[in-house]
Amino acid sequence: MAEVEIKNLCKDFGKVRAVIDLNLHVKDREMVSFLGPSGCGKTTSLRMVGGLERPTSGQIFLGGKDVTLTPPKDRHIAMVFETYALYPRKTVFENMAFPLRIRKFSNDEIKAKVLEAAKILDIEELLNRGIRQLSGGQRQRVAMGRAIVRKPALFLMDEPLSHLDAKLRTHMRGELKRLQKDLETTMIYVTHDQLEAMSMADRIAVMNLGVLQQLGTPDQIFNHPVNEFVAGFVGDPPMNFIDGQYIEDSGKPYFRHDAFKLELPEKTAIEIREKCPHGSLRIGIRPSYFNLHQEKPDISSIPAEVFISEPLGEILIIDFLLEKKIIKVATSPDVRANMGETMWLSFDFAKAHLFDAESGVSII
Repeated sequence: MAEVEIKNLCKDFGKVRAVIDLNLHVKDREMVSFLGPSGCGKTTSLRMVGGLERPTSGQIFLGGKDVTLTPPKDRHIAMVFETYALYPRKTVFENMAFPLRIRKFSNDEIKAKVLEAAKILDIEELLNRGIRQLSGGQRQRVAMGRAIVRKPALFLMDEPLSHLDAKLRTHMRGELKRLQKDLETTMIYVTHDQLEAMSMADRIAVMNLGVLQQLGTPDQIFNHPVNEFVAGFVGDPPMNFIDGQYIEDSGKPYFRHDAFKLELPEKTAIEIREKCPHGSLRIGIRPSYFNLHQEKPDISSIPAEVFISEPLGEILIIDFLLEKKIIKVATSPDVRANMGETMWLSFDFAKAHLFDAESGVSII
């Protein structure tokens, strides 16, 4: 069993609070990704789980055992870092064998375990090569192999793909996910790349300023963000946010902006009156959820000026100016949008998100 239980974990560096009251349960054989911007506390949290940093307070349990103060070598874990941390003067074989040698395994056992890991990673032909002769992707596999030979209960990975080029990173994402499932091991994976987290993890822990914002499946994080930070951090291009006010006019509920007014569904109005009585709202719409109209449609819509368009092959990204704010729309490359032209944007309220503009908390 490699369940990880983190309870009220805190880490202070002087007056800086790097991690604040982190509570997290990672299930056996699950891959959980710590996702967030630089300085959010994700790497510090991982290092505390690995024993490389001592918590200021809180507890860490591995397989039900309290390991908060247990040295890294006694935690039955393996770590893979951003820099791979390989020995440049040793061969691939010796790099992979090193953790076994320091644990006094016999030569026969070492050979068998290294060959088994090399076969899993498809690097058998590289075992006699020097590290300097390897590409970035090959080095990444060697670092993985060095971790695999120990057959750890838990893998900890700190941005292991960040040094690879875009094409290789895409390939290695699939390889790592398949490897984790084949080995039936538990993995905590740190990244600032939302695409890595969304495509690989069973669940994602989104962090900001040392605080866990939301823990959920990729679908929950993307489609049901708990606050404005999560909504804006996940998604490429990012979600659009528009400020406005809840009003009622002639008995009908509206979202009012200086440049337009949108009628709200009654169900949405009920939620707003209950959860956001002051009425200051921020509506969030993902770029792909807009519909574009050359002329003003009969339905509620937003007039906006075409600022610039970015053709990206399969999609076209259009930047619209709404007063002084940029609104990004992802649409078909067949759409013709001329700079300076006014178009109307509509969307399905069922796909929109509403946030309390003061607290940033999700209303619907």
